[in-house]
Amino acid sequence: MRTLLTISSFFWVFGLFAQSSDSLGVDDNPILNDSEVQLLSSLLSESRNDFDFTDKKVAFITGSNGRTIVSKSEYFKNSVIPWIEKDSEPQIFMVELTEGEKNESGGYDVIVLSWVKIFTPKSQERAIQYLGNKK
Repeated sequence: MRTLLTISSFFWVFGLFAQSSDSLGVDDNPILNDSEVQLLSSLLSESRNDFDFTDKKVAFITGSNGRTIVSKSEYFKNSVIPWIEKDSEPQIFMVELTEGEKNESGGYDVIVLSWVKIFTPKSQERAIQYLGNKK
């Protein structure tokens, strides 16, 4: 039953966003708009536990080695929207930052990754340092 519910909600969400993908990645503000919050919440429903993307500062990383930090608009344009338009699910996961990592990164709450094969603790630390230095 749970699988059926997950599958049906998956198609409902993608049907909804396939029609309104123009509201995704419209700016590079690391705080998500309502459509972006809803989509990421749905895509990450199995892994985000009780994490709420509302009013959270989000960094986006792509690339097989997890070293490519991209803008929000570039992330949605290249890593999410093409798959939604094909009624497919993009490969996506998240790393919630600790309070210390949040401070070191310049206030980012979470890192959202797509199409990353390897994301090690060293990769995460490098990303956090980069984010903190780009203030």
